[in-house]
Amino acid sequence: MTVAPLAAEGIALRRAVLANLLSSVGESGARFLLGLALARLLRASELGLFALAMAVYGVAQLLRDLGITTYLQREPALTQARFSACLGLLATTTAAVTLALAVLAEPLSRALGQPRLAPLLWVLAPMLPLSAFSSVMAALQLRALAAGPIVRMSWLGLWVQAGVSLACCAQGAGALGLAWAQLATTVVCGLAHLGMRPPGLRWRPALRGAREVLGFAGRAALPAALTNLHGLLPDLLLGRLGGAHVLGLFGRAQAAVGLLQTLAGRALSFGALPVLARQHAEGRALEPALRRATALLTGLGWPLLALTAAYREPLIGLLYGPAWLDCAPAVPPLALAAALALMFSQLGAALSAVGRPELAAVPVALTLAARMGFGLAGFDGSVASFGWAMLAAALVALPLQLALSARHLAQPPRALAAAVRGSALAALAVVLVPIALVPPAWLGTLCLCRHPLFEEVAQLARRRMTSRK
Repeated sequence: MTVAPLAAEGIALRRAVLANLLSSVGESGARFLLGLALARLLRASELGLFALAMAVYGVAQLLRDLGITTYLQREPALTQARFSACLGLLATTTAAVTLALAVLAEPLSRALGQPRLAPLLWVLAPMLPLSAFSSVMAALQLRALAAGPIVRMSWLGLWVQAGVSLACCAQGAGALGLAWAQLATTVVCGLAHLGMRPPGLRWRPALRGAREVLGFAGRAALPAALTNLHGLLPDLLLGRLGGAHVLGLFGRAQAAVGLLQTLAGRALSFGALPVLARQHAEGRALEPALRRATALLTGLGWPLLALTAAYREPLIGLLYGPAWLDCAPAVPPLALAAALALMFSQLGAALSAVGRPELAAVPVALTLAARMGFGLAGFDGSVASFGWAMLAAALVALPLQLALSARHLAQPPRALAAAVRGSALAALAVVLVPIALVPPAWLGTLCLCRHPLFEEVAQLARRRMTSRK
């Protein structure tokens, strides 16, 4: 008997995405403001040390999850037996990884050359079992495109994190205060999730049927792990090569680029895996949906990234203050790398939807190796050199990503180029005009190119006018 169906499409999906978009814009702005406040309370070395601790914790999360949350989102017939097997597997891996992180905290600190890292890892280690329940709940909510609970939980976590971190850092707790804020957020969100458990599910862990779950989850775990390591490697590598201060500067450059990417990517990729899985199960081609999603993501993301690179110094000076201007040279390569990532943001979800999640691991593994190689060879002590090394690694994987899209998703390079052509013109237009003319230049270019994003903007405008009448 099926416990939970895959997400619906059509109007329900559009409403869920719109709700998530509105929340994402507000939440991302609030998190960015929190980052600005913390940047004025903490030194670059403190922010870099916390970033390194979260990178190590992120690796522990990967080992704990083992692709189980991806399985919960994608499995067409999620029965009680399969759900119990997922819980049993997650309980087993959580116990093992939590113990390992607590025991290895001191050796890891010595290996990374950061003796103050161990106390942060000891604070973060209890988060692994506390967040395991929340990770299952988040996967079930994403499966059902339950935008309301997801939005409420995200805002709750933001306010708890903001309150605790600002209070601790104002008292001089430094990076350790950020770790305590992260732990408090996990505890509060876990308690809140207790009241959101969907009816009809029995939360009884069992290992019977674990082999069937691991059949898919194991294949999904590798690309998921590599994708997350791909994001964590800069912090781990730069923390070892350049120390906490350089890592703190690099983190601010990433934040300047990442805010705009978050606004574009997080909301518009909401629910991608369950929706694409449903389309594939019904025998429909994924290419039209992928082409439209790529156009929407790049149509918003590319112009914003172009503006970030073009106005990087005044932007960083305004946001973080003159003390952080040393991070500005890293912004252009990071913005270009983010632009490439937006083109293939749906690749992993689409390959999982067609039952080939392991293929997504190949370009990620290649990029991961290239990041390590270019990072070690090209780092000269500056954040700019490390940023250009990250861009070079992204370019290495580009041919392989194009080949996977063409062969397994029926999206040849010509179709991908057509999807992003208007987005590239819009990005060029916004940097060629004065800043005051950016909005009309962006909208005008989208209109002339008949870009799908212009249709969405026009539809939102019509709805707003109708609601006012």
